[in-house]
Amino acid sequence: MTNEEYKKAYDLIESEFQDKKKQLAATYANSNNPYKIGDVITDHICSIKIDKIKWCYTSWGDNPACMIYYGVELKANGEPTKKQKIRGVHQSNIILK
Repeated sequence: MTNEEYKKAYDLIESEFQDKKKQLAATYANSNNPYKIGDVITDHICSIKIDKIKWCYTSWGDNPACMIYYGVELKANGEPTKKQKIRGVHQSNIILK
């Protein structure tokens, strides 16, 4: 085996490892997701109606990954705000009612 062959093989293994770690984090985040599109959630800033859900890695707490929920900001009465601003809310910031 040459040095070049070694580096290629090593890079392939490293790439596969990173892909598997990403899949594991996504599976973890999805399995701990209690919300779905259409739900209304509230954090310390405002409430949103969920239009889109993604996951991300976390560097805080015990969780390796969490969900981010995207949707239009809502007024106190539940109607969309005039500007219809899209916000992202991290799962860890949700205030349970």
